Amino acid sequence: MKQILVLISFVAFAGCKINTQKLQISAIQTVPKRVAKENSETGTTYTFTSRNEITERLASQIFMLSKTVETLKFRLQGNINSSGHTMSRVRKIRFEKGEQYGNTITLRYFVEIKKIPGKENADVRGYNYTKDETYKIPNDVKLIQIELYEDRLNDTSIINPALIAQHTFNFFAKI
Repeated sequence: MKQILVLISFVAFAGCKINTQKLQISAIQTVPKRVAKENSETGTTYTFTSRNEITERLASQIFMLSKTVETLKFRLQGNINSSGHTMSRVRKIRFEKGEQYGNTITLRYFVEIKKIPGKENADVRGYNYTKDETYKIPNDVKLIQIELYEDRLNDTSIINPALIAQHTFNFFAKI
């Protein structure tokens, strides 16, 4: 019986591996702050509550993590706004391989953002997202252009996805 249990636990642990390419999403948190403002014409002081972000917003960018002869590892990161009566969620980051022209290839990634009904928590102003990607570099490719688009799925006012970041990696041999 012990051998069967050991065998089952070994099989369970052998199947586990860390998924480094998983989409990671974290909330941008805020805290309330009391602010006093004086009206110069009347001399009266008004107090109101504003909110300060305590979580840093990630800039939309693409950067290289590592490179070998056959693979390129890079990170896609950015943020979306979501507060009040407009709740937005990052559904996934979709990959579309672009066209290859000579020794240049374009990779397109689309951040799918979906509006959902409801009210966002007052302490949340949006969400940061990061995703690590690995791309196998073909032998004849020397330039890789990566584009990151924001695609709002159920927003009828925005028809085309918006380009939010792009980066070109140049792998020509240095002389």
